[in-house]
Amino acid sequence: MSVLVGVAVAAAQVLSLNETVTRDISPDAPQAFTVHLASGDYVNASFTQRGKIRLGLYRPDGSLMRKSLTSAPDGQYPLALAAEGAGDYRIELIADEPAHYELRVEKITPLDERLQPDPWTDLNPRIQALRRQVASGSDTAVFWREVAAEGTPLIEPLGTDGKYSLVTFLWRATYDTRNVFVRGPLNLPTLRLSDYAMRHLENTDVWYLTLKIPAGARFSYRLSPNDPLVFDGPRTSQRAVTSQADPLNPHRWSCDYEGSAYACSSYVEMPGAPPRDWFVKKPGVPEGKVETTQFHSEIEKLDRTIAVYTPAMYEPKGAPHRLLVVFDGDDHVEPDFALPTTLDNLIAASKIPPTVAVLVYHPGGRRLKDLLLNQQFADSMARELVPWVRKHYNVSTKAAQTIVAGHSAGGVGAIYMAFAHPEVFGNVLSQSAAVWWSPEMELGQQDATNEPNWLARQFVVRPRSAVRFYLEAGTFEVDLEARGTGLLEANRQLRDVLLAKGYEVHYQQPVGGHDTVSWRGTFADGLMALLSTEKSR
Repeated sequence: MSVLVGVAVAAAQVLSLNETVTRDISPDAPQAFTVHLASGDYVNASFTQRGKIRLGLYRPDGSLMRKSLTSAPDGQYPLALAAEGAGDYRIELIADEPAHYELRVEKITPLDERLQPDPWTDLNPRIQALRRQVASGSDTAVFWREVAAEGTPLIEPLGTDGKYSLVTFLWRATYDTRNVFVRGPLNLPTLRLSDYAMRHLENTDVWYLTLKIPAGARFSYRLSPNDPLVFDGPRTSQRAVTSQADPLNPHRWSCDYEGSAYACSSYVEMPGAPPRDWFVKKPGVPEGKVETTQFHSEIEKLDRTIAVYTPAMYEPKGAPHRLLVVFDGDDHVEPDFALPTTLDNLIAASKIPPTVAVLVYHPGGRRLKDLLLNQQFADSMARELVPWVRKHYNVSTKAAQTIVAGHSAGGVGAIYMAFAHPEVFGNVLSQSAAVWWSPEMELGQQDATNEPNWLARQFVVRPRSAVRFYLEAGTFEVDLEARGTGLLEANRQLRDVLLAKGYEVHYQQPVGGHDTVSWRGTFADGLMALLSTEKSR
């Protein structure tokens, strides 16, 4: 016999499912009940009392699980327990004063049932309709004809406020298909891969995944049928073989010389996406010249490739041109980014003054070494590269008319460049900068023991300079696992620190991810923000 608060309890009554026990109870007569449970059973019960009653819950071996399950008199309280092994579980009640109660076991859910996944609900009305058609005996031929004419993914409004859309990715199975993984900026390695694996419409060739995505998004993606659904280990190499462009989406980019679906990505520009086409060649716009050369750094003891863009109307003498220094130069000259075309169009439209751009390459796998808070690289750019450019080209000698730019690690490098040498670089154009990074962090070892955003902390303690900033980070670059490595949160923090210090900051949050599809359009926004409103200092 168990003892609750030192008072002997009478023999227990067996509780039956859906039986309501209504009783009075007095302080000198504690009461008890038992319920027989299988291991893992989950019990939902209700307890209503008038007066104050204390409860104790005991395991089959007599050990106490919990007591005082209610804390206030006169009310109805839910009681729940999960059985830790099979046997008779005991509920004991004792009153401090005469009281009244009702006790009812409403549901017992077996372990297998309570751990079953929730039933899948199709968000997309078209998929719901297709499911009903298939159930009534129709095939999917008409559906696929409509999809082929419309193109994928399917995009449909959600709600009436226009904030979100339903985006449905599709795959038509023509061979044995066990899964299809949607790989894009929405699913970073920190996410559960199952969240981005398509569902199979039973007894059909239709695989689908519907996501709720903010309106106006612009992003790229790939589809991977029969994917290993892992991000670590040797099986990840299989994804390089299966990952491909969406065969039903006509919009492709980042295709290499092979030109097949396996060598391309697909992209989406949802309704409401801001028009950004400065990177597209326009008829009649004069084209500038891009010349590649080698630049020797005595500070770094190496030769580095650079590409120099001069505008179509470049004049070796006369009013100096603005100077733009850009990291990851090999990316920016590629057709997918097309920075020279962006400069051609902006200059021709008088959106920015004539500008000379120096595109800096990172030789021999030095990219992260160059760009992650490297004082030597910063000194080389400020004390060697910029003076060399000013000697050989007609560009401004003013920091206020000089921009340093980059994306991802290049964004970190650009911000650090202006932090280390504000006398040279008076403007920063940073896209999706990985400013969460700090020198004490080892890549792949970030957690709460490391403090992120070293750059923000440095700006806090250093006196304000005259540097101006354009910062951006995508809506999809969020910190999903709270490890301090999210680009969106870190860039917002840096923005707020800079504003609090009195810096001029232009901030933008495109609805997109860590993605050139977004960067190639918003780079023009950064140039216009910094050059069309530049101040002489």
